[in-house]
Amino acid sequence: MKKNIIFICIAILILVFYNSQFAFSQFGKNKVQYEHFNWKYIQSEHFDVYYNEGSKYLGEFTAFQAEKALVKLQNDLNYSINQRIAIIVYNSHVQFQQTNIVSEYLPEGVGGVTELFKNRVVLPFDGNYESFRHVIAHELTHAVLNDMFYGGTFQTSLSTNSMFEIPIWMNEGLAEWESLGTLTTLTDMYMRDLTISQLLPELKDLDGYSAYRCGQTFYWYIAQNYGEDKISELINKLNSYRNVDMAFSSTFNMKLDQFSEKWVKDMKKMYLPDLKVFQDPDEFADHLTNHKKTHNYYYSSPAISPNGQKFAYISDKDGLFGLWIRDLDEKGTPKKLVTSLRQLDFEELNVVTPGISWDPKSEKIAISAKHGGENAIYIVNANTGKYNVLSWGLKSISSVAWSPDGKQIAFIATLPCQSDIFIYDLQSSTLTNLTNDVFSDMYLTWSDDSKTIYFISDRGDNLKTDISMNDFKMWNHKINSQDIYSLSIDKKVMKRLTFTPSYQKTSLAVNNKANKLLYVSDENGISNIYELDLENLTTKPKTNSLIGISQLSLSPDGSKLLFTGQVDGGYDIYLMRFPLEKNVEIPFLPLTEYRESEQQKEKVIAEMTKNITIKPDSVKVQDTLEGYGDFEINFERQLFATPNPDALKKTEARQLTTTSGEYITSDTNFVERNYKLKFSPDIILGNPGYNTFYGLEGTAQMMFSDVLGDNRVYFEAYLMTDVKNSSFLINYSYLPNLIDWSFTLYNSAAYMILSNYMLYRYRNFGISVDASLPFDLFRRFEFGLGWMDLSRNNVDYPTEPSIERMLFIPRIRYVFDNTLWGWFGPMMGARYYIEALASPKITSNAKSFYNVNLDFRYYQPIIENYLTFAIRGAAGGSFGPDPQKYFLGGTENWINAKFTGNYMPFDDPIDFGFMQFNMPMRGWAVGERYGTKFFLSNAELRFPLFTALLAGPIPVLFQGVMGSIFYDIGGVWTDSFKSTYKDLNGTPHPADLLMSAGIGVRTYLLGLPIKLDIAWSNMYRVWSKPQYMFSLGYDF
Repeated sequence: MKKNIIFICIAILILVFYNSQFAFSQFGKNKVQYEHFNWKYIQSEHFDVYYNEGSKYLGEFTAFQAEKALVKLQNDLNYSINQRIAIIVYNSHVQFQQTNIVSEYLPEGVGGVTELFKNRVVLPFDGNYESFRHVIAHELTHAVLNDMFYGGTFQTSLSTNSMFEIPIWMNEGLAEWESLGTLTTLTDMYMRDLTISQLLPELKDLDGYSAYRCGQTFYWYIAQNYGEDKISELINKLNSYRNVDMAFSSTFNMKLDQFSEKWVKDMKKMYLPDLKVFQDPDEFADHLTNHKKTHNYYYSSPAISPNGQKFAYISDKDGLFGLWIRDLDEKGTPKKLVTSLRQLDFEELNVVTPGISWDPKSEKIAISAKHGGENAIYIVNANTGKYNVLSWGLKSISSVAWSPDGKQIAFIATLPCQSDIFIYDLQSSTLTNLTNDVFSDMYLTWSDDSKTIYFISDRGDNLKTDISMNDFKMWNHKINSQDIYSLSIDKKVMKRLTFTPSYQKTSLAVNNKANKLLYVSDENGISNIYELDLENLTTKPKTNSLIGISQLSLSPDGSKLLFTGQVDGGYDIYLMRFPLEKNVEIPFLPLTEYRESEQQKEKVIAEMTKNITIKPDSVKVQDTLEGYGDFEINFERQLFATPNPDALKKTEARQLTTTSGEYITSDTNFVERNYKLKFSPDIILGNPGYNTFYGLEGTAQMMFSDVLGDNRVYFEAYLMTDVKNSSFLINYSYLPNLIDWSFTLYNSAAYMILSNYMLYRYRNFGISVDASLPFDLFRRFEFGLGWMDLSRNNVDYPTEPSIERMLFIPRIRYVFDNTLWGWFGPMMGARYYIEALASPKITSNAKSFYNVNLDFRYYQPIIENYLTFAIRGAAGGSFGPDPQKYFLGGTENWINAKFTGNYMPFDDPIDFGFMQFNMPMRGWAVGERYGTKFFLSNAELRFPLFTALLAGPIPVLFQGVMGSIFYDIGGVWTDSFKSTYKDLNGTPHPADLLMSAGIGVRTYLLGLPIKLDIAWSNMYRVWSKPQYMFSLGYDF
């Protein structure tokens, strides 16, 4: 019996190993390489910056900003990095989505990634240099923390047993704090809304977007109340203790929950008094949407129709971002015109930088969205939802605005290193770049006569267009400035209309009849609506809002103004009537506590510096960058050595140096080099052991890749006695082009007890070449050719003739997947594949057959984020002179697996080579039935039992408990299907048809997805006793 158990455990391992022989997974969205990149790189003192050919300017900007941010980071954290950091820069988000450094699809909301395998920073340029600088510093903070906590690589963290997970709110919050250096009005408005809405969570519960904003506030709070040095002390002690409570106790003399309670109280003290100072938007506008009642998050980007009767907007009301329209008077039901993430067209709406605009007749809507490897403008019929596509190969399009005369469409588009204003003439089909300069342009709108465009830019007093990168270095420019400008279309004359660059401005709406321009500014610390007189350029506030306002849309007659408000933890749309006639009673808005504190700081600094004269010879222009202290960590006593005092000395000025020691000024070009392929390890794992029955054994995993992730080598092995009896796999993947190629060499060996209760050794040695051709995000075609050398030997009776097979297997598969994932599996959408493979009888010992399989799965939310219905149908057949077996029964990765008769249902070595187990068929043993044809259907109702069983800032034992109710039915047969049979007593029993039902619980145990299914198998007239099945993995 003991021997049987050992063999069954090995069989399970082989089943898991067998799945890795296939180069591509059954399902999943595609990472499409829409273009081929010709990579170059430059080097600064600490960074290797990679970029596409022709984007050296962007690479230089990245290098300068990264070195500048690193000086601040190392000073603030009292830590110096130990390894160089690679930064990979893409010219746009759609190109960033093509990166092979991370395998997951990167939606629009992901502005950058820092991965741990090689501590690489991956960034997209969004057309705004200040935003890009922010992302560089944000992701660099993660890279420095990776170096500090984990040694800079995943391999080092495993080797040193330092896989402590920094709480997300501490990690992301620090990245925001370090990259922005203060609280910022954006975060201040978010915190005010959460606090007043009584939605402010405890620190340990911060997640999602709140982890960024509230985490940033947490560090600002420390700096304000304890001093900035306490931030460094907290992070260093967290690194030493690897325990959040211990770090807080040592730093603040209180545990996290005590500190959190104090933080929440102080936030309330800070923000609740604002209720008396500022106005709720309901006091000056009508609430058109209510995300709390519809249980979603977004109602944004309103665009009022020119006739003033309807408005279009973006919402996630049904779980997906979509384009909606509804009547302004609330009559009728809202109508959804477009859904994102469901098809190639409207693959992803530009929600972060939206642009929605009506044509003058109120019949069509223009909107920008992702379209394959570029952005496009879609012209959508507001009545039918039908659309046309306008595309020019531009990688990023935002702020779409239809001219009032209906002849042109203006928009902002991002070129490789700049963002510009474009207009498209609908009559002549010509595209014109109006600005064509290196400055960041944003938020445009038309004048009533369609002759002038108003926009926001960081250009300062640079009022000329066509300023090239060669003539202007953005790293020497004040990129965090914003003002409003006008540009005449015909004469290309530009004027600066505002002179308050330090205030952030978003969204414009103009009424030339009144000679007024409405805009949003955070002048008092909250984004309010202001009015600009276009004649004398005077400004005055129109609102004194309690919440942040954005995304203005003004009706042509000026009687209605729509805007988005950040309220109750989400976004809603408001209507202000006759906005041009409304005025705030006070000429200047009261300042928020944060804005007032910032202005006080500026005054103090101005007073301190106005009488200081800096002598030119006092600046050391050739002073090299120094670290700010090297620490030796004793993990036994968890103490820090004393930092190097020399390293703590601040220099008056610092210049970048190359690895050769040459000094670089801000006007000197870096040396550009061609990218060269070089492999380095991502992970190397080994686990040697000794087995009484087999002797020496062990497992090993290795993965190597180049810095861009385009070339990967993967090796895994289960070693036992010798190479012949071991299982191993070597795979090389080549991913930089549209077609992904994979080359695999493998050997799979296992000892198994068969139905005659004798011990056999099965072996499968093979080579395969596979390719995947994605058509878009959702569809792909796979094809491959494999060679398999299969054998079976009787170990108990070696004289029994061995069986050997040599097969050549061509295969093809078509895959579709547009599902969206929930906590433990897909929750919305559909996925399916259709595949065929064949084995022509080329060699004498081959078998001739061909298989056709299909698998369809559909997921329908019943109650959004709570209840999902999942259904699956699969079928297949093997045909030809030597049809192969399908096995039915069991579940994937079954830990306490059961086998009928305690043996594997194999015979021919081909059974071992293909192992066509169809699961889940819960309540039945693995391989309970087999035949040459099968079908399987599963239905599940999935729901959350608990959102968190044990919540906390440290890694928890269990997280996210889900429940399910399931029903499985399937059949397998060879010649004719027979659902039941009768025994000698005439009692019917299941024959080819199997059924089961049950309930399940899913959770994460130490980060692993684990499932418990309690299943009852149907025995025709009665149900079996419950069977408890533990397994690893996600739901189908």
